[in-house]
Amino acid sequence: MNYSAVFALGVGVFVIIFFGRIYLSRFKMIGEPNPARHVGDEKPLWQVFYFYSPRCSACKTITPVVEEHSKQYKQISAVDISTDLELAQQFHIRATPTAVFIENDIVSDVQLGSGIGQTMKDFIEKHGSAN
Repeated sequence: MNYSAVFALGVGVFVIIFFGRIYLSRFKMIGEPNPARHVGDEKPLWQVFYFYSPRCSACKTITPVVEEHSKQYKQISAVDISTDLELAQQFHIRATPTAVFIENDIVSDVQLGSGIGQTMKDFIEKHGSAN
């Protein structure tokens, strides 16, 4: 029996399961209340939380785009998980880049990876600057 092939297959299955769980965990938050809501504060109709890490190579290409949007819309927050780990834990962030889209204080979508830029653009076009 070729044990190296069995070992390689085992490692491959482990990697697929590990990353599959991270990808599928995003669906757990959809429909949940906004973990960052504050009682008594003015509640915007929509919000976007973008979680990134300074060491993440995909984040380095997306973060400037998100920061540009956050200058125009106060509802968009860029969160560096290396400095604000508590907020990342409230949102159950397991990978970067991750964007959490919130409508009416309910999580409506969670995006992982490099597609965040286009999804954010579409979300902003849909909601505009409404508070």
